[in-house]
Amino acid sequence: MDTSGLATLQEVQQIQNWQPLPNWKSWGFGAETIWVRLQVKAGEPDERTPWVVRIRPSFLDYVTLYDPASDLVMRTGDALPPDRDGLSSINFTLQIPVVSHERTVYLQMRSTSARALNVEVLPYGQAQRLNRIQEWQLGFVTASSGIFAVWASIQWWISREKVIGAFAIKQFFAMGWTFFILGFARVAFGSSWPEGLLSSVTSLLFIGLLAVTLWFFSVLFEAYQPARWALRAMRCLSTLICALPLLHWVGQTHWMLMLANASVLLAVALMLTALVTAIPRKVKQPIPLAVLLVYVVVYGLLNSTPPAIYLGWVEAHPAVMFSNLAHAVMDGVVIFVILQIRVASQRRSQMQIELDLRRTQQEAEAEKRFREDQSQLFAMLAHEMKTPLATMRMWMEAGPLKPEMMERAIFDMNQVIERCVHTGQLADRGLQPLVQALDPETITRTCIEVCRSPERVDFIPRPSDTPLHTDAQMLSIALGNLMDNACKYSAAGSRIQVKMGSDRRADQPGWYWQIINTPGNAGLPEADKLFEKYYRGAQARRVSGSGLGLFLVKGLLELMRGSVDYREEAGCAVFELWVPEHPDRVGIGWV
Repeated sequence: MDTSGLATLQEVQQIQNWQPLPNWKSWGFGAETIWVRLQVKAGEPDERTPWVVRIRPSFLDYVTLYDPASDLVMRTGDALPPDRDGLSSINFTLQIPVVSHERTVYLQMRSTSARALNVEVLPYGQAQRLNRIQEWQLGFVTASSGIFAVWASIQWWISREKVIGAFAIKQFFAMGWTFFILGFARVAFGSSWPEGLLSSVTSLLFIGLLAVTLWFFSVLFEAYQPARWALRAMRCLSTLICALPLLHWVGQTHWMLMLANASVLLAVALMLTALVTAIPRKVKQPIPLAVLLVYVVVYGLLNSTPPAIYLGWVEAHPAVMFSNLAHAVMDGVVIFVILQIRVASQRRSQMQIELDLRRTQQEAEAEKRFREDQSQLFAMLAHEMKTPLATMRMWMEAGPLKPEMMERAIFDMNQVIERCVHTGQLADRGLQPLVQALDPETITRTCIEVCRSPERVDFIPRPSDTPLHTDAQMLSIALGNLMDNACKYSAAGSRIQVKMGSDRRADQPGWYWQIINTPGNAGLPEADKLFEKYYRGAQARRVSGSGLGLFLVKGLLELMRGSVDYREEAGCAVFELWVPEHPDRVGIGWV
């Protein structure tokens, strides 16, 4: 170790107390120059290809090779552009000629980054094969970081989740840092960059990666509600790490990197502390706190070992020198899975919230409609009950109350009450057709006899032997409501026609009824609103009515598998209802 950094090759050749160099060696951070002496064996007489001095890692700033026997001096390093004529590789590769006798070769190494070293002298073909294998392996690490970064960016764009956004930033820094630290940037465009720029960018990317990684974990841990001071400590350390590049600008890059590596150990300790403080709170999350804690312990061990080696606290070992790079893939996979589970859980929670909100809105709308319906019902009842009661009072004041007038008033009140009851049963699905064989002509004549003005009704039946099976009470209610409407809203003294007969519709036999009347002062109704609940035309409001009759008719016909239609024909209002001869047996009782 040359503390002055000024030793010449001749001076180094005189030194006798050389120390054995293990497979991997780290001298930590410092400004001293490291000299390495290599004993190169003699080559075979027929060997023509050069040997390759393969030097790793690829973040060493300056490496100079002296081969006195061949009178060669070659320079390489992360701070220098690659040799255009050399073996292109992410590692530092220097070619030396094969000679017939054993000789000594010297390496001089200076670096502002961690001074770790692995050096091998290999045949050209073997060196090339090992380089290609290593490039494929480390290229996979870099590509994985990029894939996870792109995935996280897309997910963040869709969800705007803070945790996913932080992970995307972290992965972009990881991809950039691995691309530079592994030597790919030097191969790709190192020859066009000025001396020292590649090394500076690599160092600054490491600082950025460390800061955003710590910030990402603080964001991830927020949901577990650790102690506030622990989260603040993580974020304060992240901020202090961001200030370390100031040392680089004043020429103290090795101090910047040494403090950054020490910060890795402190960051791992703070992450574990933050999770431990969250344990008593027992916050329910998609990823259990214990699972996350185990992952952070493994994460901390893998990422703490390289800084401890680079700081010179732990002996270097090839199995752990690049453990943080291998862990970059595992880190991306695990965090990818964690975030996927978290996003899926949040989507389920969001969907449940939306369903609950939609259900609440539907219940509120149903409650609102129910209250409006009740309000309309009470208003209608109050109005319709007043009319027959007022009629009775008027006749009482005028003289003795005629029985027929009293019966009409009671009939009108009963009719309103029955329609309200039937409408409520329809809404509650409390009505079910009870199918029985019946004579359609008999039931029609009965409805005519009890209608408001039976003397004005002309019944035109079309005799048929086709039987009818349906609910007699429902059919009577439907026919009675249509006839009552025809009597109320037809012109005074006009005739009302009721036609009946068998008819086949949609290849199904059945029976139809037509109720035809000439409109009076109320005019013709609006066809598109006719069967709506409480609908009454503007002029029709002058006549007593509930607005439930036609709504009830439509509902009853649907229960009987039939239909009701309205049309205007030659200035007359025509209502036509049809019921099947044999309704579907599904959901209908038979007697």
